[in-house]
Parts: sequence; C-alpha cells; structure tokens
Amino acid sequence: RRGDDGAAAAGDPVGHTGGTALSERRLLRVLLADDHVTVRHGLKLLIEGEGDMTVVGEASDGAAAVKLAVECRPDVVVMDVSMPGVNGLVATRMLKKVLPGAAVVMLTRHADDAYLQELLRAGASGYVLKQSAPSELLQAIRAAAAGRQYLDSALTARVTAGFLARKGK
Repeated sequence: RRGDDGAAAAGDPVGHTGGTALSERRLLRVLLADDHVTVRHGLKLLIEGEGDMTVVGEASDGAAAVKLAVECRPDVVVMDVSMPGVNGLVATRMLKKVLPGAAVVMLTRHADDAYLQELLRAGASGYVLKQSAPSELLQAIRAAAAGRQYLDSALTARVTAGFLARKGK
C-alpha cells in the first residue's frame, strides 16, 4: 500500500485558466482498495484518465484502506470485497463507523444477492462487477460522490424483479 504523491494537491482547482468554470471545479478524490497491485494500477490509469477524478491513495487490504481513508479523506473509496485479512465488507462497516459520510463503491466479481444485500446494509453506496465495462465504475464513483446509490446495470433487472416478487406476496 502507498499514498499517492499528488494527494496534497488533489483539492486544488483543476487547471489555471483564470476563473473559468473548469478552474473552479474540484477533482473527485478516490481511494483504491484491492489486494491485486495490477488491478489497482489499471484502476488508477482509468480514473486519472478522467478530467474530474484523481487517486489519492491505494491500499492492499481493508484495514489499510480504513486507516488511509481517515488520513486522506477521499470523496469515494473503491473497495474490493475479497481481500486478505480485513475483507471489503468488514472494512466498509469499520469505515462507516469512523467516517459515516464516506462513500464506498464495492468493486467485485460476486454477482449474487447475498453479497449485494450485506454490502448495501453495511453502507456501500455502489456495487459494480469487475466483469462490467469501465464506464460502470466511473458512473458509480460519480453517483456515490453526489450522494446517490449505484447498482451495476447487469444486476438491476434481477434485483428489481426480486423486489417486485417480494412486494407481491
């Protein structure tokens, strides 16, 4: 795990174009938590390729993610579910206790309802499948930063059908 050297400047306005709307906009600060360094590197390239986001830190397990989140106060934490030691579910619960307003987007290979329900109950703002298009994750980060919930589009129909089936009983 390591902090990003640009973290201190991440809150600075974008660009220096003399008072335009672009120079007034603040970058979304994102913390990455995944035990695979290659995945974190790819996510960092994806996120920093966007004009409105920057990665302010990286962690390889849930405990490190919570510690780093308290230190760098990201707008959104992108958290893997399956990590050694403290997993993403436990880390999300821990994070929500120490930073109740933290937005957490879960990034996982698990598409089953049990994981989804537990993570949403733990306080996750978003749930994105690793097998989905990169745009899903970017949409989830922006939604979570804006205080909204985001559910991967591959899960939406199934979750909606399950909700409607329970309502009908």
